[in-house]
Amino acid sequence: DQRFCPRIVEGELRYNCVGDALVGIIHKKPAAGGISAVGGTGSFYTYYGPDEVKFKTLSTNFLERDLPKVMPALGLAAEPIPLWWTTDFILASPVGTPSEDEKWIVGEFNCSCVGISKCLAAYCQDHTPNACYTDIAKEDLYECERYAKILGQQAISIVGGPSFAPINVGSITRVAKDDLGLLSQPSKPKFFGALAQIYVRSQTFGGSDKSSNGHRYDSIAFANGMIKSGMSCQLIHYVHEEHEEFFDLCKKFDFIVMRCNPGQIKTDGGSQEKFDNAMRGIRKLGIQVWPSPDVMEFMGAKDALCKVAHLNIGLPDTLAYYSTEEFSAGFKKTMAFQPRVLKQNRGSSGEGIWIIKLKSGNYCSEVGAETCNDDDVLDMVEANDNHAETHTVAEFVEFCV
Repeated sequence: DQRFCPRIVEGELRYNCVGDALVGIIHKKPAAGGISAVGGTGSFYTYYGPDEVKFKTLSTNFLERDLPKVMPALGLAAEPIPLWWTTDFILASPVGTPSEDEKWIVGEFNCSCVGISKCLAAYCQDHTPNACYTDIAKEDLYECERYAKILGQQAISIVGGPSFAPINVGSITRVAKDDLGLLSQPSKPKFFGALAQIYVRSQTFGGSDKSSNGHRYDSIAFANGMIKSGMSCQLIHYVHEEHEEFFDLCKKFDFIVMRCNPGQIKTDGGSQEKFDNAMRGIRKLGIQVWPSPDVMEFMGAKDALCKVAHLNIGLPDTLAYYSTEEFSAGFKKTMAFQPRVLKQNRGSSGEGIWIIKLKSGNYCSEVGAETCNDDDVLDMVEANDNHAETHTVAEFVEFCV
C-alpha cells in the first residue's frame, strides 16, 4: 500500500547499477493514456549516462546517502549489493518543484535475473529462431562490453582471497550447443567462477530468454566481463535430475553468477525451493552467489518498499499487510488520506497492481485523521492493461483477501 504519485504518467527512471556503481539511466514513459511503462506496452525509452545533470539530486540522494543503508534496512547486512540490479523511481514532487528540491521515490527493486537490454538482439523469438551473440549491433555490443568490464571489476573486489585449481565440469550435462562469443578462459585465473542457467526443455528455444545455442541471451556478456578482469567464468546449466552433481560442482568455484529466470526451474520439472536451499548452503560455505536466494527474496518483494520508507527514496505512508484485519483497517486509513497504489508482494509487468482513488475526491489532511466507510466508492485502474473498474471499499477488501 503506497501513495499514488500522479506524475508517474510522465514516466519512471530506471537506474541500472553494477554493485554500488551507476552505469546508466533509462527514462521509461508510458504510451499515451497509460500508466505502466513495462516492455510491450508501447512505452518510450530514453537512455542517459550515469552522470546526467538533470537527475543529479536523485543520484546524490540514492547513491551517496541511501544506498549504504538499503541492504541493512532489508535485513541483508551480511550480503553484498547485487552484482547487476535496477531500481525504478517515480517523481513524487508536485509540478513546478525546482529540480534540486525534487523527491523521487523507489517503486521497485529488481535483482532476479535482470536482463541487459542491449543484448536483446541475441534472444530467440518466432521470427528470429537462430538469434545469437553475433546478432548484437556493434554499438550495442560496445555498451555491453562497458557494462561487462564494470561487472568484472566489481566482482573481483567482492570475492577476495586466492584460488588456483582448474574446474572440471564434466560431472554435469553439457546443455548448450556452443559458446559463441565467449572469450578464452585465462590460463592462470585470479578466481574461478561459474554462471548458472536453466534450459526449459518443454519450451521453444529453452525459454523466452534464450539464444539459439541454449545460453541465456546476455550470459556471454556477463562471463566476458569476469574473464576480462582476470577471472574464469564457465557457463553451466542446472538440470534438476542432476541436483546433487550440480551442487557438488558449485562447491569448487569461488563465485556463482545466477542467471536463472524466476519460475523456469519449476517449469522444467524441478523444485525452486530445493534449488534455493542448496544455493543458500553454497553461500554459507563462503562462496559468493550473485544474487543469493535471500537477496532475491527480500529485495525483490514489494514489502521492501516499506523497509526503505524512512529513507530519502521512500514515503512514510508505505505499508504492508499480512492479515485480513491489518489490511481492512490500514487500507481504510490510507485510502482516506491520498490516492493509493496497491501491489501484490511479488509479481511483475504491472499484474495485480491497482491505482485507486476515492470517487468523491475528498481526502483528509494526514494519515489516520479519517477512515473510509465500507460503502465509499473507489475508481480503480489496473496497471497491466489500464482497464478501469468501480467498487465500494468493502467489495475491494473482499476481492483482495
